Amino acid sequence: MDLEDVRDLVAASRTYRRFDEGRPVPRELLERLVDVARLAPTGNNTQTLRFHLSTAPDEVAAVLSHHRWAGLLPDWDGPEEGTRPTAYVSVLGPAGARGSAIRNQDAGIAAQTLALAARAAGLGCCMIGSFDAGTMEALGLADCADELAPLVLLALGWPAADETVVIEPADTEHGVAYWRDLDTNTQHVPKRALGDLLV
Repeated sequence: MDLEDVRDLVAASRTYRRFDEGRPVPRELLERLVDVARLAPTGNNTQTLRFHLSTAPDEVAAVLSHHRWAGLLPDWDGPEEGTRPTAYVSVLGPAGARGSAIRNQDAGIAAQTLALAARAAGLGCCMIGSFDAGTMEALGLADCADELAPLVLLALGWPAADETVVIEPADTEHGVAYWRDLDTNTQHVPKRALGDLLV
């Protein structure tokens, strides 16, 4: 693997919000993704993160009911039946960790590592930080709520055949706000040019 391969993988690892619901993600594949993420760095090498895998349809549906999709797309209610995720990986930290900058950093590194590994395996992924207090119960972890708290959820599945995600320059009327063409199921992701970022 060279630098261009890494760049291509990062570019391909965009947010996917519609999936092939008729094609489940095997639990064994999720375990392999976590096996990659566990190798990522954590602050002071504390390794306090824990990972919960959801593949059972009833649990996946329960988790789905406790989070929101795409804050910049107020007119989109999320994927319709048949295109919903078939798995979740929940990244959890110690109770109270949502208020810790370093634990959230750890979770972000783990989530990005999971997303890259998922894309390398052919999966689509959506990182989700907007979920409610019922999430632990939906995960079947209510008994652990005094010890663990979810930091980020990753919705996973094989991308829907008609789902397209494109990267484009951030010099249009949309600025850096991602937007969706509902007629073509195309997610547009504006990115600033390299020259605009170097200071």
